[in-house]
Amino acid sequence: MAITGDRVRQRLKELGINQSELARRVGITQGTVAALISGRSRSSAHLHKIARELETTPAWLAGETSDPTSAQPDEAPLTSDERDLVAIYRALSSVDQMALLQVARAMSGPKEGRGPAQVPKHYRPDRPTLHDRKAEFRTEKVEPR
Repeated sequence: MAITGDRVRQRLKELGINQSELARRVGITQGTVAALISGRSRSSAHLHKIARELETTPAWLAGETSDPTSAQPDEAPLTSDERDLVAIYRALSSVDQMALLQVARAMSGPKEGRGPAQVPKHYRPDRPTLHDRKAEFRTEKVEPR
């Protein structure tokens, strides 16, 4: 097994996350992570993203350094809007946090390893919505079908 695979596995264990969760966070397939860990793939174009999620550096994952935290790249500072969004997210209940994440993921469009956004089961295209220009919601009551 390649040193990269050993180190990815080590960090996953230390952080208490699995391959699927890492893949979801990075936006790749679980198979890509598995190939990296097993040694079927020696490197990945996403190694920098994997390193960021594993709270280490690509150099450490590749075996170029012995300290997993040395020279960890600094992330760009958050903008004011990003800080507000984080503060709002943290103030939400866990159920609302999950709902917000689903909305954000749907809005960001399909990513590698994720299918298109799912249509809610209760969605009925035959019923008018608030965005339907044909329905006068303020003056006309629309009867359910």
